Amino acid sequence: MEQGSKMEPGRKSFRFGFLGLALPFLFFLGSPAFGAEPEAPPPPAAPPSLELEAVPLEILIRYAKRENPEILSAKAEWLAATKRIWIDSSLPDPMVRIAPGDMEKEFEVSQEIPFPVKLAGRRKMARQEAERARFRYLAVERDVVNRLNKAYYDLYFTDASIAVIEEIKALLKRFESVAQARYSNLTGAQRDVAKAQAEVSMSLERLYGLKQQRESTAALINALLNRDPMEPMAKAVLPGKPVLKLTLVELVNLAVQNRQEIQAAEAAVAKSGVAKRLAKLAYLPDVNVGFEYTRSDKEGNSWMIPIRFNVPLWQNRIIPEIQEAKQLEEARKADLLRAKNETFFEVKDSFYRFDSAAKIADLYELAVIPQAQLALKSDQAGYEASKTDFLNLLDSERIYFNAKLSHVQFTTEALKAHADLVRATGLDFEKPLPEESEKSNG
Repeated sequence: MEQGSKMEPGRKSFRFGFLGLALPFLFFLGSPAFGAEPEAPPPPAAPPSLELEAVPLEILIRYAKRENPEILSAKAEWLAATKRIWIDSSLPDPMVRIAPGDMEKEFEVSQEIPFPVKLAGRRKMARQEAERARFRYLAVERDVVNRLNKAYYDLYFTDASIAVIEEIKALLKRFESVAQARYSNLTGAQRDVAKAQAEVSMSLERLYGLKQQRESTAALINALLNRDPMEPMAKAVLPGKPVLKLTLVELVNLAVQNRQEIQAAEAAVAKSGVAKRLAKLAYLPDVNVGFEYTRSDKEGNSWMIPIRFNVPLWQNRIIPEIQEAKQLEEARKADLLRAKNETFFEVKDSFYRFDSAAKIADLYELAVIPQAQLALKSDQAGYEASKTDFLNLLDSERIYFNAKLSHVQFTTEALKAHADLVRATGLDFEKPLPEESEKSNG
């Protein structure tokens, strides 16, 4: 539809009408300042210091959240996705045509305006993608923290094991001195001295292996912290013994609601649903509104407001787009189901690993180690009084040594399983759970 009118010759002023009122409003809607997405708060001024004799895990986690490249990359992608909301929901640039001439001058400006529902749909799709990117960022952050937790617990394992071996080595040195004194007094055999020396050498072998393992673990932690791999790493501080107050069913239900991978998959499903509805809207025409002004010395000045529509005619494009959107929606639903299945397995696996390791660690702490220590002291006193054979003393030493190392091992496995459980559920059990927060706020 076109409208036109004549103007008096030589008159240069004219009114833009509807387009003159609409363009400033459209420019205002397209401005990034209008309803812009809030950005994440800036990071702290400086990372926490790691120059400590023993560094707590909390300090390393804060450092990793600030410095880890994977976290920084995921965060930047999320912030970039928030800008895509404005890019995908903005109007195309207006077109301007100027045709100067000797007898006639023409000026034309036009603006393509998609069907309003389409513009809203594209904006909603971009919002869902930004939400998906946010959950991906949170998932990456928790994954890095989980790897850091387990590496830190490995560091604790090596430090604690080294301390146990140093204790046993000092004990064996004492056995060696007693055996040497008994051999000098002709009350003992030389083989007792040799066996004690062999045990000391074997403890040194274990010590060298653990020190090498510690350096590898320290390098892994430095990599997660984006530090020089040659930087020294302070000793690990054993965190408090984790206590799990929730049942497996409760943990699974919480994981379905709070696991970041599930939330990202749900956002992807929502986005694919919007994309399918948007594909069906391809049957609706878009509009192009313009303004044309012609200045002619012969015929006078004239203007018109042309309104053009596109005709969605080619079904060989529209129908495949709808079918593609449907298949992509099915794919995203399958991804959501896969994320839930993986979460169920990870929660159950880590729950039973934690329960088993925690019980065994308590068994060693409360029963096995005290009993082995009592037997060792008894055999040590008997050997020094020439009432016990040296082989019995070594057997008691080995039982005590293995009990101490096993306690460290199962304590470490319980801590790592608990970290996996925190990762699988998407929750921090040390903080109030969502239901508890709602009750306290109410």
